[in-house]
Amino acid sequence: MIKNIFISTILFLPHIIHACAVCYGDPESPMTDGMNKAIIFLLSIIGFILLSIIFSISYFYRRAKLINNNLGDD
Repeated sequence: MIKNIFISTILFLPHIIHACAVCYGDPESPMTDGMNKAIIFLLSIIGFILLSIIFSISYFYRRAKLINNNLGDD
């Protein structure tokens, strides 16, 4: 059912399916440059958040290991 609706939409309304400026358009356009910079910015934000999570987990793991070792020495 959904497949038929999707195919009907593509066949009868092809004007709504356009590629973005990065995929289809002038590569020297300011819109393309802005889109590329936006993609890089969003990827860097995601990378920063993921690295922050990894470092936090690593920090808590090392801290817990140090506390457990100190409690075992008593």
